Amino acid sequence: MKLPGKRGNLYFSVFAANLATVSIGTHYSWPSPMLPKLTAQGTFLHLNSDEASWVSSLNALGTSFGPFLGGWLIDRVGRRWTIMLAVMINLLAWIVLLAATAVWHIYVGRLLGGISGGVLIVGIPVYVAEIAQPEVRGAVGTVLGFSLSIGCYIEFCFGPYVSYSTLIYLNFLPACLFLILFTLYPESPYYLIRKNDISSAVKSLTWLRNSDSPELVLNELERMQEEVHKCMAEKARFSDLVKTRGNRKGLMISCVLAATQQLSGINVVLVYAQSIFIMAGTSFSSSVSSIIVGTFLVVGPGLSFPLTRLFGIKNMLVVSAAGMSIFQVSFGAFFYCIYRGYDMSTYWWWPLISFVGYIITYCVGFGPLAFTVMGEMFPTNIKGLASAITTGPACWFLGFLLTLYFNDISQALGSHMAFFLFAIFCFLSFLFTIFILPDTRGLTLEEILELLNGKPGARNYKNRPDSIRPTE
Repeated sequence: MKLPGKRGNLYFSVFAANLATVSIGTHYSWPSPMLPKLTAQGTFLHLNSDEASWVSSLNALGTSFGPFLGGWLIDRVGRRWTIMLAVMINLLAWIVLLAATAVWHIYVGRLLGGISGGVLIVGIPVYVAEIAQPEVRGAVGTVLGFSLSIGCYIEFCFGPYVSYSTLIYLNFLPACLFLILFTLYPESPYYLIRKNDISSAVKSLTWLRNSDSPELVLNELERMQEEVHKCMAEKARFSDLVKTRGNRKGLMISCVLAATQQLSGINVVLVYAQSIFIMAGTSFSSSVSSIIVGTFLVVGPGLSFPLTRLFGIKNMLVVSAAGMSIFQVSFGAFFYCIYRGYDMSTYWWWPLISFVGYIITYCVGFGPLAFTVMGEMFPTNIKGLASAITTGPACWFLGFLLTLYFNDISQALGSHMAFFLFAIFCFLSFLFTIFILPDTRGLTLEEILELLNGKPGARNYKNRPDSIRPTE
């Protein structure tokens, strides 16, 4: 099969693989339309407040363990089959939820859905990075975040208007489409080289580079072989993360940025989106408000790439943290007025603007760029280990705790206090990005590592006349 366009086969492979990401994205926002139904009187499973918190948070708990499983699988069964296994776990999760007759069945389904998402968070970026040419690697890498947003958008659009089982049947569709296309795209040539299957690596790369001459394909394959042999010679150990100053600093920066994603409240607001608008008690429809938020969740990541090229990662993270702080304060102020007994029903635009503003500022900064920074902070041989630690305990386990206790904090202290706490964490991240996060614009990966290790003269790299100012 040869698709039209210079990179038609490559783009098809990225699209087909990321259908798995769409199917995972549906799990993350599924509670938003479902919790109001499952907590209402007369449903087949009436959840109390504590049960609703566990249903909301167990997906994040599963995601915190998934990267370790994904990191183990990608080198044993391959990048492509790791994605397939994640989709099969995802389908099993939806089957369990569809057949649920007890609350613990929903717990199991949510946990399985999170594990499949954690596996994909490792599998998809590795696969896409290994099949793409350097000049398009950054662009196709953003498809992951976009696909997750599409999955969330499906729940926001259809969830409020269909039944529990109908929504699950709709959520089967992206995974089933992935299974249909699975046989049509190849394994990563990097993995095939690792397994000494050179003939299959040649076939894979030839198909992916459908417009390149055989000579260009073989030249690229030789470069891949050199890189694979170098990486295999430098085995990663946990001690490598802490024994050098640069790696310690890189791990600290990566963990803080990943933790900020959750401490800003993103998992909470997505999981409880419709419930938050119901609590707001305004005259505007909570389901329509969720759809509007979902629309900006899809559009927002598209703004990140051009803005980051223009202003750089550090500046965009500063703007993102400042914006999230402002809009979380606005959220808190609205709910504080409700807490004090004021009638806010006519101010339907206030929570909606706060929510949309928060989503946009998150999507142009901390959403996609926190893990982009992680990719710059470590030598090649320990990026996989660092990724598992950063995305697991530092990000998603924290997201699990925040989602689990959000209802308790709201009931004990008032919803406004939860949003004010998120605003405080966003402000602290604003200070962190200004005073501690290094500006890596125009620096090579080698120069960034030297900067982290505090080598003499490293801080003067960005002042060189030949430095490239925009970030890739």
